Amino acid sequence: MLRLLALPLCLFLLGIASTEGAGVGIQPQNSVAAPESPGRELVQRKCAQCHAASMWTALRQDHRAWESTLYRMVGRGALWTPEEISAMADYLAQIRGPVK
Repeated sequence: MLRLLALPLCLFLLGIASTEGAGVGIQPQNSVAAPESPGRELVQRKCAQCHAASMWTALRQDHRAWESTLYRMVGRGALWTPEEISAMADYLAQIRGPVK
């Protein structure tokens, strides 16, 4: 019986361990601390309700593209104000903007 419980427990612990470093407050690739801004808190609070950070950290978009992505989420049921969307797009463009 102990062997039957060991595998699910190991998988559960691996899942927790893999998500600990994948928080929504992912640092930019240049290792500079992410700026404190209202958008950061909003992204952490609102985007993490539905998404793991790995879903968006591979994206590199400018403000306009992030804003478009966020409005697409509104179309799928997200309840955000235009001010929140703008703040989140500012933050995401700052940490996940196009490579220069």
